[in-house]
Amino acid sequence: MILDFRVTLPRARRATDRPGYMMRYSGVFDLDVVSYTEDELMQALRAAGVGCAVLQSEWAAGDYRAQNERAAEIVARHPELVAGFASVDAAEGTAAVYELKRSVEELGLRGLNLQPFASKLLPNDKRFYPLYWKCLEYGIPVAIHTGVNYSADRSIDYGRPIYVDEVACDFPELNIVLNHGGWPWVHESVAIARKHPQVYIETGGIAPMYLAKAGSGWEMLLALGNNLLQDQIIFATDSMVPFERAVSEAQELPWKDDVKRKFLYENGTRLLDAVA
Repeated sequence: MILDFRVTLPRARRATDRPGYMMRYSGVFDLDVVSYTEDELMQALRAAGVGCAVLQSEWAAGDYRAQNERAAEIVARHPELVAGFASVDAAEGTAAVYELKRSVEELGLRGLNLQPFASKLLPNDKRFYPLYWKCLEYGIPVAIHTGVNYSADRSIDYGRPIYVDEVACDFPELNIVLNHGGWPWVHESVAIARKHPQVYIETGGIAPMYLAKAGSGWEMLLALGNNLLQDQIIFATDSMVPFERAVSEAQELPWKDDVKRKFLYENGTRLLDAVA
């Protein structure tokens, strides 16, 4: 069984169907390869042996309310295969909190995805705190974009994992997932996860083969993931790597078999099962 903890909403024209400040992504990634319709997504997941995928709304892709509604609709059509996470813009203040409330109580979404760089806020900005409190109230995890962003008009500093340390200190019972593993600051992600057992490192957007490549910057995660952090690592594609390729490469990582089982399925499943 495979669980992909971060899959993005289906878009048939992923390279062009995005806000202007996100267009740089089209120059960095071959988005045509990973563009798909809803039916194509479901077929690709099943072909890769993915038994559950977490469909994460991302407000950087457009109106977050519409994104959340679409995620809920897809989950309703494929409840055996996908779970849904909401997304909001913390810069909108209480409107974002109300949307999270609606997304959980009315739409049935089971987590929150935050993109601080899109909001032009650091993840420890106090405008995020009402959202963190609400996630604690609902017993749902929060996934936070960490690591580089490729938008030409905003700093990559918004993705520094070190800022999440303060959040984890202030909310010790909140399950936090570091989307994309925080690269190139992987050492910060590893330190924070080692300090806080409720912090998980997810590898979405990275071809798994590079986790084991010397000089890639992932060496510390590769080493500690095999022992001290084995219960805090989570497989994801972010829909940026073809699913079959990502699963195949992940199964070849130089980790113990029981660690790969935790990475590919058990750790992510435990987070979802913990949702009230």
